[in-house]
Amino acid sequence: MATRWKKARVIASSGLVVGAVWGSSMALFTDTADSGTATFTSGTVDITATDASTSLSVADMAPGDAATAPITIGNAGTLDLRYAMTSAATGDAALRAALTVTVKTGVTTCSNAGFSADGTQIATGDLDTVAFGDSAAGAQSGDRSLAAGASEVLCVQVTLPTGTSGTAPQGKTASATFSFAAEQTKNN
Repeated sequence: MATRWKKARVIASSGLVVGAVWGSSMALFTDTADSGTATFTSGTVDITATDASTSLSVADMAPGDAATAPITIGNAGTLDLRYAMTSAATGDAALRAALTVTVKTGVTTCSNAGFSADGTQIATGDLDTVAFGDSAAGAQSGDRSLAAGASEVLCVQVTLPTGTSGTAPQGKTASATFSFAAEQTKNN
């Protein structure tokens, strides 16, 4: 009988130890905390250009005539950008080749009379080829940069040079659209 009581005591003691461990592991305090909401907003690239369709259009051009007008390029985005310009011309090929387009920055008075007074030439070519920079990704030779919210004035002059002769460009019409392609400068 003594062995039975010993076994009973061992079983009871084991039960108390297991119960104590089980009971103590089930009682714990907890807490949580949030760090607050993190917000992520992507930036924007938004280039703007004033319309040159009325200010640069000329009827009845003769050799020696010029049309000069400003085109304001703006950065309406939130990221700094770099941009390039190309020209897409249509109409008579002889007139497109005869017209010379020159683009300058820093011209104090963007007019026929003021064009040659100052400024820095950044592009020249005929109506088909005038361009600056490169729209390929990354910084390219000739690209222009604008900070977010900034703008700059390009003074554009289109001339029919005095040396133009013959009948090929007479009575013809040509048109051009100047296109500006922009990309972010940050991480690029």
